[in-house]
Amino acid sequence: MMPPTERQSAILQYLTEKGFAAVAALAQEFGVSEMTIRRDLADLEGQRALQRTYGGATVYDPAFFEVSLQAKATQFVEEKRRIGKAAADLVQDGEIVILDAGSTTMLVAKFLKSKRITVITNALNIAADLSDCPDIQLYIAGGHLRQGVLAIVGPETADFFENIRADKIFLGVEGIDIRGGLMVPELNEAHTKRAMANSAREIIAVADHSKIGRSTLSTIVPLSKVTQVITGREADATLLKELRAHVTVLTV
Repeated sequence: MMPPTERQSAILQYLTEKGFAAVAALAQEFGVSEMTIRRDLADLEGQRALQRTYGGATVYDPAFFEVSLQAKATQFVEEKRRIGKAAADLVQDGEIVILDAGSTTMLVAKFLKSKRITVITNALNIAADLSDCPDIQLYIAGGHLRQGVLAIVGPETADFFENIRADKIFLGVEGIDIRGGLMVPELNEAHTKRAMANSAREIIAVADHSKIGRSTLSTIVPLSKVTQVITGREADATLLKELRAHVTVLTV
């Protein structure tokens, strides 16, 4: 068996390569008990070397949740394309769809271009991308622009969505946690997303595998209100099994 310091160094290397790992997966990888792994994770979290999440851990990065849209657009690109196509396939002609801001919802938008639908969005980049689609009736929410992520948020945005009734919303998140539901780290953004979600008959979260099991500051909506989660087949099997006990999950 590896000495604890050597094993903890190897855990950090593993997380750097994978982005996220469940306790069970780490225990199997290093041939130790889950209790030992939990102690290692607690030690490493105390050193601010990683961030523990429900059922596992991810590399500690204090700026992770607030990285720019440009940076996020380079992460897990092929996985997000699969998620985007699967999400768009759920949309029927004639429907009213809300598209939240985000790198994954941006790819949902690209697969919606041939549909005859109404789209309402708070994302400047999505609005620009859909602006030349003749069969899409496009509405843009007003409010305060978060420049790095091109999202329009704030009380004015929430007020706008109070008068909207849509068939579906495709919601971008930074974490999907069994206890916390759909989550983001910024309170103002969470308030806006909650108003958007409450305007839709179906709430569909689109999230790459690194978001599964992650908990952050603020809940948008609990899982009991979520119609479906669409994520990549890269997601940890243990976390998916736990999540499926609470919400419908599609892996692509």
